[in-house]
Amino acid sequence: MKLVELLKSIKVKNNIKSFLELDIQKISSRSQDNLNNSLFFCYNGSHDPQIMAKNAVANGAVAIVCDKFYDVDVLQILVDDVREAMASIAQTFFNTKDVKVIGITGTNGKTTTSFIIADILKSVGKKVGIIGTNGVYFANTFLPSKLTTPDVIDLHEMFSIMKKGGVDYVVMEVSAHAISLKKILGINFICKVLTNVSQDHLDYFKTLDEYKKVKLSFFDNLNDLMVVNADDEVGQQILHKYDTAISYGINCPSDSFCIDINKDCNSYIMNICDNVIKINSKLYGLFNVYNCLAGATCCYFLGISIDQIQNALCNLKPVDGRFNVIKYNDKTIIIDYAHTPDGLENVLKTSRKMTNNKLICVFGCGGDRDKSKRPIMGAVAEKYSDYCFITSDNPRFENPKNILSDIQSGFNDKNYYITLDRKTAIKLAINSLKGGDTLIICGKGGENYIDIKGEKLPYSDFETVKEILGTMK
Repeated sequence: MKLVELLKSIKVKNNIKSFLELDIQKISSRSQDNLNNSLFFCYNGSHDPQIMAKNAVANGAVAIVCDKFYDVDVLQILVDDVREAMASIAQTFFNTKDVKVIGITGTNGKTTTSFIIADILKSVGKKVGIIGTNGVYFANTFLPSKLTTPDVIDLHEMFSIMKKGGVDYVVMEVSAHAISLKKILGINFICKVLTNVSQDHLDYFKTLDEYKKVKLSFFDNLNDLMVVNADDEVGQQILHKYDTAISYGINCPSDSFCIDINKDCNSYIMNICDNVIKINSKLYGLFNVYNCLAGATCCYFLGISIDQIQNALCNLKPVDGRFNVIKYNDKTIIIDYAHTPDGLENVLKTSRKMTNNKLICVFGCGGDRDKSKRPIMGAVAEKYSDYCFITSDNPRFENPKNILSDIQSGFNDKNYYITLDRKTAIKLAINSLKGGDTLIICGKGGENYIDIKGEKLPYSDFETVKEILGTMK
């Protein structure tokens, strides 16, 4: 594609007229890639931009988009904001402006809600792509993803592949980082959904208020279809700002709501804008009632009939790693991704209602992330569990002993056991179970690795449980 086409919507600060016919065959922000005939985006990040610029040129880049000039001998295109320019150019390069995207943001529930929406749409014959924490799915294709929301160039390349494959809708998780880093600028969101906002990522955003403001900024467009949680503080702010926003909830007056919710929270009456349906779901927990409400409300406003929504909700399968229930004799084991104080509290409350005896919890906290939530999660686990096994959960480059010590500081009593080895923790927990007990294993969900010192070693909570139960037969 000619450079002049890529720069149509970009304000360039220097004179590059003699280069406008330059042929660009690739765009990238990774200086280590093969960059022959490519346009490279150079911005401040985790690496020195001067070094990145030199590496990019050495690897074949023929032009660089930057916000200041670097000591390299190629065309440099000066702009005010490289990330903004990258989002716009990526959309042009991959021709993805018309891709219909449903964006879901929130601290918890994004993955499950995205799969619920996708399943409803697929049940009526729509071709749907999913992009999020569990990876990228479309047609019979699965691609692993390192980030909840992929980097902007990867994101638009995925949109392009899905578009060529005939996908009607892309359902995408939108992380706070993606909003802050301008990954989603210019995307054609036909619906934006808010699940909830609670403490997370304070290692990056520093304060909860800053984190909330970033989430709020996703809804800064009066013309968007917005489906927001009325029982959430940030959701209330959106509803007060935009009277066209559609609300869902259980406690506050809402356009969509549920009543007559049973103990396991898998059977209830749902009212979607005065359309009443009975739901018998395979998804447990009050948090999943909210997720189903969000998904159903979004799809209703996309034109799916209430009967089709009811049929899809009653046939939903649990999402991998999201409150997956395993029955073993007269004991219950649950695997869940909960990794925030609010998420942990929600799954423990639900597990407590489901258990006939004691509730045991295995959990940890990730390294090189928000340290302030660790003692809070310790306190939450102690409050709602009878006994806890504190263990590793993606320590990354941090000393796991320090992580476990931070968690331990949130406990008042000694109703816990500490071990660095996650398999050992799970084995001890399973062996401790008695009739009617429930064990919930939190933090990793469907992940198939454990991140230690930059290496993702093969590991799965599901496989670990399966292996341990197999030896007990």
